[in-house]
Amino acid sequence: MILHLHIHYRTQLGQQVAILYSIDKEFKEAEARKLLFQTYDGENWTSIIELKKGETVHYRYILIDNKKEVNREWGAPRSLVVPQNSGNIFVQDKWRPRNDERNAFFSSAFTKAIFRREIAKNARPVADTSEGNTIVFRLHEANISPNYKFCVLGNIPELGMWDIPLVMDDSQYPYWEASIRIPSTNIHLEYKYAICDHAGREVLTWEDGDNRVCHFVVPEPSNHLLVLSDEHFRYEGYRWRGAGVAIPVFSLRSNRSLGIGEFSDLIPLVDWAAKTGMNVVQVLPVNDTLATKTWVDSYPYAAISVFALHPLYINIQKIADFEEKTHKTDFDKNLKSLNTPEKIDFEKVLTSKMHFLKILFDQEKERFQSHPEVLGFILRNAEWLKPYALFCHLRDKFGTCNFNLWPDHQTYTVDLLDKYCSPGYESYDEILFWYFVQYHADRQLMEAKEYARNHHVALKGDLPIGIYRYSCDAWVAPHLYNMDEQAGAPPDDYAALGQNWGFPTYNWEVMAQDGFGWWRKRMQKLNEYFDALRIDHILGFFRIWSIPVRHIAGTMGLFNPRLPYSAEELASFGIAGDLSRYTEPFITHDYCSGVFGKDLSGIKKVFFEDASVGFYRFKPAFRSQIDIVQFLQKNPKYAGYEKDLLHLMTEVLLIEEPGSNGRFFNPRITLNTTLSFKNLDPFTQNRFTNLYNEYYFRRHDNFWKEQAMWKLPALLDASDMLICGEDLGMIPATVPGVMKELNIISLEIQRMPKGNTRFGMVGNYPYFSVCSPSCHDMSTIRGWWEADHDMAKDFYYNYLKWYGLAPMECSPEIVQSIIEDHLASPSILAIFPIQDLVGMDYNLRKKDAASEQINEPSNPRHYWRFRFHLTIEQLLKEDNLNNRIHTLVNKYGRLPV
Repeated sequence: MILHLHIHYRTQLGQQVAILYSIDKEFKEAEARKLLFQTYDGENWTSIIELKKGETVHYRYILIDNKKEVNREWGAPRSLVVPQNSGNIFVQDKWRPRNDERNAFFSSAFTKAIFRREIAKNARPVADTSEGNTIVFRLHEANISPNYKFCVLGNIPELGMWDIPLVMDDSQYPYWEASIRIPSTNIHLEYKYAICDHAGREVLTWEDGDNRVCHFVVPEPSNHLLVLSDEHFRYEGYRWRGAGVAIPVFSLRSNRSLGIGEFSDLIPLVDWAAKTGMNVVQVLPVNDTLATKTWVDSYPYAAISVFALHPLYINIQKIADFEEKTHKTDFDKNLKSLNTPEKIDFEKVLTSKMHFLKILFDQEKERFQSHPEVLGFILRNAEWLKPYALFCHLRDKFGTCNFNLWPDHQTYTVDLLDKYCSPGYESYDEILFWYFVQYHADRQLMEAKEYARNHHVALKGDLPIGIYRYSCDAWVAPHLYNMDEQAGAPPDDYAALGQNWGFPTYNWEVMAQDGFGWWRKRMQKLNEYFDALRIDHILGFFRIWSIPVRHIAGTMGLFNPRLPYSAEELASFGIAGDLSRYTEPFITHDYCSGVFGKDLSGIKKVFFEDASVGFYRFKPAFRSQIDIVQFLQKNPKYAGYEKDLLHLMTEVLLIEEPGSNGRFFNPRITLNTTLSFKNLDPFTQNRFTNLYNEYYFRRHDNFWKEQAMWKLPALLDASDMLICGEDLGMIPATVPGVMKELNIISLEIQRMPKGNTRFGMVGNYPYFSVCSPSCHDMSTIRGWWEADHDMAKDFYYNYLKWYGLAPMECSPEIVQSIIEDHLASPSILAIFPIQDLVGMDYNLRKKDAASEQINEPSNPRHYWRFRFHLTIEQLLKEDNLNNRIHTLVNKYGRLPV
């Protein structure tokens, strides 16, 4: 039997279409065979494969240029099963471009959650060709409510003469199939797809555009198969839009959670989302952050493993019942005392939860370690689970997660793993305990995900851009990271000095050597728990803000990678001569007098020396901010001036490129805010301004685009999650184009607008975006309004265009107007912090709006302890609020159909 493949794809001279394919066995890229196609016009490409009856072929189209792959179609490999009684098969395919926003609907957020249908696991034969020639209509489309089906109609009796729909089979969803038999060799027909009810009695919506046409001649009047493979139903003006709620897992409150939100709390939250018409639940990162076992570990973006889940999010009661009554009594006491406080007491919760986890581990250990499901879990996850368990054991044994301080264990080896993860190790139970913890965390989050899917709600996770410096990941594979650098963010309106997250940056060249395997595994692990994903600080895949470990302030950072200026290039901007005026901290006597006052003499004696009349420089002992901090730790007498001394270290205009021996330089971020800049003459200021604008807004555009296109496709192709990118802040000009090309949904926050405007114009947001009035890194609608009345007045009069005096308090009406504005937006998703939704109800919302802010980005030691003041059980009973939200979601066309 011969399979004839045809695809229409316009190529350039020298390019050639091909497929990667495998027969019967699962498609694996590395093992796939390559088949080149031929063409007569550079647009119509054909080839053949000889197959046996009953075989399955899996294949993917690629584009070859100069013997190298230069492009490939988007999506999973195609599959075709050869019928037992078929003659030759002719397939008409269409190329699937990556940059089609409709591809978003093929993500698991839609196919397995929002539009969930029952899906057959195995491909089935395309048709029976025992009599006549068979035409199979195969439509590849996911964007349809589970309440409806697709059908096909056409201009021949077998297609109902445009009157009687032929209902398509959805057992291979998102593929839809219908077949007809035609006892003819000449096939000439017109057809269209439509949407109908499940029974196919009524056509509800016809697709837009001209009729689809097929003209084909087969060799004989019977026994052959023609497959018309079509991409996408052509909706007329319709664009699906949905709504969602955002809250960190730790912030959830329920009657059953032990002082902190738990994975099991997501289940009633899903009930609430479904009840109010929303189909997305978004959370912050859920990985284990237990590094120091203090409140500092409340920071959810500093995980000790990017694969392990957080032990504190485990629900104790779901593991097993306590066999001893005293333990149950003790647990009930803790449940009551820890659930009462307004905020999370991280350290008390940690102590309590670990206590009860260990009790249940001791109780269940024998059953646990012999259970087939447990053994399967350990086997599937051994690559990360065993190093993680060993890391936790050594952290506890030596009292620190800083593996550089561990005796004889600073360097990870397989031998070390084999020694400690063997049942013969004397403290093996301490290793097994962490298997126990991760097994139950996995079970509980998986249960929440499946529950959400069954209620047509997608769980949306969060991918942190960095890894913790003293994490299991850094211990196991330090070569993947630049341990002498710190990731962060440049200054913005919410953090004037920038942000220093303390994470090492990525060694992308090393990561690329195995096709970014570490990232692909990370994405695949997240895909086990989530159907949608927010990539935190997606700009980091273009370039990351990197701060040398010897400095603290974000203002001393540089983008990595970057293109520094040579001394010759600086000269072309008019900046030449002795550059030390710009590379050394600019410190004047007058400024220091104003800052240090009467203490200047003592401060100068310790920290400064004269550079020239009226000017100082730091003494050689103080070459970095870390030098200052370490000195002050030993000499607290001067600690009150730490902030001022650290600031003086940033008074530079140029930062020498490391390792360049004074030959290359980079302009300091926000250099126009420095005293050094303000003391330049106007002509030199203009030169630095031109240099700065060229460097930060033009010089790197193509370079950073190439970086993103090199890294991101491997990540995106590793999962079928719906991918959204947090693209806020200092955005390179090429970012929107790359995100569009890679089909990544952008983020729109009204108070962090893109462009030269004070507030984002919600009605002008792009369709392929997630819009939100606020996020975890800023105040809520009410908190913002009541903290900055001048800003609130501007918004009240010039954006809302309301009349009268702008109120000091943010009323429920104002909150609702902002929420309605976002629901009415073109954005594919409107996602709201739960605090903002409840802010529409005066009786339910928290009285102190400022206390609802989750994070303060300008404070690197912020305590993440916000807990929602209502239990989910309470919220489910609040019919007035719930009905109002449901009504608004429906009013603006975001209600699931």
